[in-house]
Amino acid sequence: MTRIIALANQKGGTGKTTTAVNLAAGLARGGRRVLLVDIDPQANATAVFLGMASAIGPRQNGTPVIYEVLMGHAAAPDAIRGVTLAPGHNVPGGEVHVLPAHLDLAAAEIELAAAFERERRLRQALAPVLERYEFVIIDCPPSLGLLTLNALMAATEVIIPLDPGIFPLAGLGLLRHTIEMVRRSNPDLRISGVLPTRVDRTAIARDTRTQLAGQFGDLLMPPIPQRVSVGEGHGAGQDVFAYDATGDAARAYAAAVQEVLRRG
Repeated sequence: MTRIIALANQKGGTGKTTTAVNLAAGLARGGRRVLLVDIDPQANATAVFLGMASAIGPRQNGTPVIYEVLMGHAAAPDAIRGVTLAPGHNVPGGEVHVLPAHLDLAAAEIELAAAFERERRLRQALAPVLERYEFVIIDCPPSLGLLTLNALMAATEVIIPLDPGIFPLAGLGLLRHTIEMVRRSNPDLRISGVLPTRVDRTAIARDTRTQLAGQFGDLLMPPIPQRVSVGEGHGAGQDVFAYDATGDAARAYAAAVQEVLRRG
């Protein structure tokens, strides 16, 4: 059975895209068949794997993206693109498939509002391709609107990236409530992990982890440290394993990949 994992949190800056990119790359570099679905209008995951022009530049050759897929103007197989991951220092290569986004996806929130089965569009679109993949990783926008709702309706699991602080913790209640509401129509959905990101050695980071451990217990995943190499790698169009394979962040994301596999 394909594991469909949504990276969701309505707060921005929590590391959703970073986690989606590096989980997808880490799984693919392990020889697994992976599809990354970018349903965030910021299209940052698309920019990492396909280049900035694909995410924000003029649309070329009529190649469809997830906007057309959600609106019913194109089928998912016609929009999916393969990306070769070059091997690095003691890191195997691989291939990840991407269902890309573009800035014009922002219009979908408005256009879907009156659409039939608006919250099931992504689920229906992915159904014909699921048998091709072991993992589908969905990068959600920083909101709980229709695009995130589509992701949750399509997913079997949610991983919640969370940066240190009081405000990220305060928003968890709303996200958990939303997930429980979605489970009425998608009973397969579950929270499979809470991932502390951008973790440093401050007291607030320690306090955040303590509170998360109290709330989530075994669902709490090993933390991802705050490292500039992650952002630099994405700016260079690379996952952390290619950009800085021996760094702390790469080791942390490798551990996160293993944790995802274990929790399956």
